[in-house]
Amino acid sequence: MFMGREDTTTMHLKVIKVAGDPPLIEDHHVPIFLMDQFSYNDQQWDLTTQQVIPFINGFNHVAKIAAEANVENNLVKACIQNLLYYGTVKLIPIFQYSNIYAATPELKNLAEKKEFQKECLEYVSKTSETLASFRDVFVFYCNMTHGTTLRDLCARFNPHFLHIDERKLVQFGLLHKLIRRIHKFPVCVGSSARSSPLPFLHQTFNGQSSYDEICCKMGISSRQLAEQIEDDPRILVIRK
Repeated sequence: MFMGREDTTTMHLKVIKVAGDPPLIEDHHVPIFLMDQFSYNDQQWDLTTQQVIPFINGFNHVAKIAAEANVENNLVKACIQNLLYYGTVKLIPIFQYSNIYAATPELKNLAEKKEFQKECLEYVSKTSETLASFRDVFVFYCNMTHGTTLRDLCARFNPHFLHIDERKLVQFGLLHKLIRRIHKFPVCVGSSARSSPLPFLHQTFNGQSSYDEICCKMGISSRQLAEQIEDDPRILVIRK
């Protein structure tokens, strides 16, 4: 802006990157910090977020966080959505030993990059004093495939003996897209007239809701849901 014929005022502008809108947060989503959550200053967060953060551990889903933090569900979702917008957390699926995972083409990056291998081993090993071997970790990932549950893999490889924390192994794989979760979607293909121990569930057996979503909404375990489905020949399960 000109102040005269010769005098000018210089304005320093900063271009910032505007992130896209974060996805809607559902009860079954599991937030996980991308950095050490204790590295953040409490003053960065509002009071509600400060109350919620201690319960974000990469294993608790939104509904469980709300219950344990004693915070209204929608407020928890708003907090996590805000953290997601600023790239502080990421969403991953619920961890269960009955889950099925499949390796992705990204796994080749783990085989080719030494620094990435070091990061992986430090993350997935049970202790920092005794790191797991890269061969054991890589073989474990490679054997994640359709039809094989995590429980099956643990029985086959004994991760405790290999110094592998299988929970952290799954976390790391999901965060870096080395593996993906194979979700199960029940579909009711017959009449719903038959009596059922959980008749209300058939309203959600439309192929659009996963096991995780149904269990969180209905407050039942995946085993209860699986038993209900196995006992009803009208229900098919799509895995994808």
